[in-house]
Amino acid sequence: MTRKSLGFVAFIAAAAMLIVPTTNAAKPSAPTLSVTFASASVSGASMPYGTPFLVSGCGYGSAYTSVVVRSPEALSFAGQSPNASGCVSFSNFSTNASGNYEVDAYQQVHGHSALVASTTFSVP
Repeated sequence: MTRKSLGFVAFIAAAAMLIVPTTNAAKPSAPTLSVTFASASVSGASMPYGTPFLVSGCGYGSAYTSVVVRSPEALSFAGQSPNASGCVSFSNFSTNASGNYEVDAYQQVHGHSALVASTTFSVP
């Protein structure tokens, strides 16, 4: 192979690396969402009315994050911007009745509010 051909092949290889999408690149992980109760407040088979719980998660972009809690008696929501690590934490929720609870996190994605994480739990 001539020197001129070798240079051309090297140029094409370098250009291809810039054009080929990086499908093998590390992608950000999907946002997580979890609910935790203070161990002192949860005891026995039932949970008292007004038991506080913490909603938290990581993997969020920098956009404002809204959390909606659907419970048997109410619809509650709160919002905040994620910290520098992409994590959120909401401590202003509490139980209100026995039954199923759904917790959803929303962020602005391409100009629209999108559901990005969800979890459920039950209160006996």
